[in-house]
Amino acid sequence: MQFGYFHNIEDPTKARDYGELLNELRALAIACEEGGFDTFWMPEHHFSVWGRELIPNPILMAADIAARTKRIRIGLCAVIVTHWHPLRLAEDIAVLDHMCDGRLELGVGRGNYGLEAYNLNRIADPNNQMMNIKVFEETVEILKRALGEDRFSFKGEIYEFPSPGFKSDRAHTVDDPAYNDPATGELAKLSITPRGKQRPTPPMWQVVNSIESIQHAARLDMGIVMWRPTAKSLQLRVKTYQDTMKAQHGRDLALGERTGVLRDTFVARTEEEAVRAAAGPVISALNFSNWRGPSIYLSPGEVLAPEEEKALKKELPFEWVRNRCLHIGSVDRVVEELVMLHRETGIGQAVLRCAWPGIDPADTMRSVRLLGSEVIPRVRQELGKARLAAE
Repeated sequence: MQFGYFHNIEDPTKARDYGELLNELRALAIACEEGGFDTFWMPEHHFSVWGRELIPNPILMAADIAARTKRIRIGLCAVIVTHWHPLRLAEDIAVLDHMCDGRLELGVGRGNYGLEAYNLNRIADPNNQMMNIKVFEETVEILKRALGEDRFSFKGEIYEFPSPGFKSDRAHTVDDPAYNDPATGELAKLSITPRGKQRPTPPMWQVVNSIESIQHAARLDMGIVMWRPTAKSLQLRVKTYQDTMKAQHGRDLALGERTGVLRDTFVARTEEEAVRAAAGPVISALNFSNWRGPSIYLSPGEVLAPEEEKALKKELPFEWVRNRCLHIGSVDRVVEELVMLHRETGIGQAVLRCAWPGIDPADTMRSVRLLGSEVIPRVRQELGKARLAAE
């Protein structure tokens, strides 16, 4: 099992200097590299009126982190591709992959927030799922072709590249049979420069939640990153992904291969210290994002009584969520839980998060350093022992 770290910049007080917040992100990325994490992941969000989710351009952030690190892979989790012009995005990704020296992990998403789509690409409004999915699928296909082919073209319902009708501009004609349509003289193929360092593309991931979105990602031949399902739900989701990859592409993946799951995690020397530092901030953040309701924390077949469901939609209690998808406690406890997570699900990467609005950044850094110095080595050791015993 690999280990990732996910970080978003957030400041509900709206009072802190963005440079300070950026420096905290940089310090965490360096600490993760020093601590043996495999990947440092960052998201994309826009126009927050709440002071939360304040990274509008993870590509720029990733370039900055690439210049400060040497080994750790740098993950976009995710670029909301429906908000970007497909060709500009392909070019930026290709340049970034070179700036990372081939350490880029490319996570893509469709977007959840109408506020963002309304102001960036209204046809991708997630309230219109059919069109949102269409924009997403076409953009992903263009990305794959632009990054993976020397010369490419694309014609869909929304996008067409090259744009038809082009023969020359004010300064140049296009007189190359590798690019021109011989019958019309029009430009028929495009190339981006540079192509990415990793061929045909950087590893691609889709951020998913439902069974349907997992199947969708598998059909598009992308890895999956999931948000907070229980271990039993993960078992179903990982198996669904494996089965869909086999049915769609004829490929036998090991259970858990190309899968990751986000886990809100905090480790301290004692149970009491961990709960005291993290319980309030993490549950406040989860309640702020509780617009889906408690269903995302339920195991397959689990049904809540109507009154309990109503109460949980209003407020999620810390212990109720903790027992389902949080890893908060002592080193021993978190090691045991992460080992069990992998044994029960086969998950390929645990993406850990130790920072939420309201937590002391110094506490977050102590947790990250403990994860790197004690938790991750012990988990790897335990899983290695089990693997050797099985052989």
